[in-house]
Amino acid sequence: MAHACVDELAARGHQDVLLLTRNVQETQRRFGKAAVPTLQFPWPPEERAEYLDRVIRAAHGDRNALPANDPAWALVAAMRSCDALLIAGGGNMNSLYGWLLYERAAVAGIARALELPVVIAGQTLGPVLYGRDREVASELLARASLVGARESSSLTLGRQLAGGDQNKVASCLDDASFYASKSAAKAEPVSVSDSAVPSGGYIAATFSGGHGPIDRETYVKTVAAALDQAALATGCTVVLLAHMSTPGMGDGDEAMHAEIAAAMKTPVGLPPILSAEDTAALTAGASLVITSRYHPVIFALDAELPVVALACEDYSYTRLNGALRNWGLGPLALTLPSLFDGTFGSAVEEAWKRRDDISAHLSEVRPAKTADFARWWDRVSAALAGADHSAFASADHAPAVPREALSFYGAWVKDADLSKALFLSQSAETAELRVERDHLTGRLEAAMRDRDVARERLENWLDSRSYALIRKLAPIRTLVGKLVK
Repeated sequence: MAHACVDELAARGHQDVLLLTRNVQETQRRFGKAAVPTLQFPWPPEERAEYLDRVIRAAHGDRNALPANDPAWALVAAMRSCDALLIAGGGNMNSLYGWLLYERAAVAGIARALELPVVIAGQTLGPVLYGRDREVASELLARASLVGARESSSLTLGRQLAGGDQNKVASCLDDASFYASKSAAKAEPVSVSDSAVPSGGYIAATFSGGHGPIDRETYVKTVAAALDQAALATGCTVVLLAHMSTPGMGDGDEAMHAEIAAAMKTPVGLPPILSAEDTAALTAGASLVITSRYHPVIFALDAELPVVALACEDYSYTRLNGALRNWGLGPLALTLPSLFDGTFGSAVEEAWKRRDDISAHLSEVRPAKTADFARWWDRVSAALAGADHSAFASADHAPAVPREALSFYGAWVKDADLSKALFLSQSAETAELRVERDHLTGRLEAAMRDRDVARERLENWLDSRSYALIRKLAPIRTLVGKLVK
């Protein structure tokens, strides 16, 4: 998304970009742009709320809000050289990833203190926003002049948080919606070994470390079996493309992929994590995409490929289904139970058999999507310049879903819908309970820290000379009192 944002801004004359990052040197190498460290918020909810308040006070000039060596001061100084703030799209504005929500809220708060325009690109908002997190999200949207929502549920929630402002919160596609085709068109081919990516047809598959309510071992075996079934049905080799991993560490997606590959019976390609551009290009070059992650879906839609997505919880389903529905392919987002009742395999088989229909459908929808995407970024550019951006608003206040969604006819569709309803309801409740537990745990830990501080102060006072003197004087005071009586 950051790569796509930089490209879209450059195409509209915004060449001078300062990137906020956790790895300045690596970001400068990959983007060729200036970069500074972003703020990193603590995980405990009580601590991050307190830190956010301090950062906002510091941004407004309160020199006592933070220690002199706090990194927020350097960020405020860096942002003084900027003319506007763009928060790239993503799925971080919820209580499940609260520390990332507060990170973005802090940057927006600094920008507004410096009187800079704030624009928020294609977001998934919620679905879980608990307690103070909801207030922070509402304040964040209030500070923005334009907010992009990439699903209908995010559009509805965003407008609620923004006080019903129909003009501020608008529907849009994901920032990287056309990044795959642009990456595939680059002159230089992707440099990976032939054993990792075959020259013939292959299935691009990506699975994150998340496995929902079932144990990891069972999940790995079931996914491996589903990929074996897909390989046999298509005659294509599965290539596992990591999207999140630390290069050289074998963690994240690489760790999950290694376990899946070890459990598979058919040949499998297992390249190390590659650049965003190379990963997008390799996904676009596949014959079929199977994934539990979001951006392989985006890349597949851009490349007009059949794609089947697996959501392991309610949050993932919101994103995966939203992306597919925007292009009229909503039924191809399935949930975890489908791995076990056969519907996932049936969906993959129908998607493969009807790959020409899917490709034709996406090709037909594409011109309207590219036009919507271009208009959205024109609007972003105007908002960043502090100009009136209402002229770029679409007359349609709902996400641009194709008039005719592609129909799927297999019995798996109804079976998948039945399992989705129960699973998603339970998953949403579980997510809310987990977030509530995290907040309560944070409050308990904060109370225990306050107790320990108070106990330490009391013990220090009891050991002090003042207390020792009071103890010596106490009998004298008692005696004087008796004499007076």
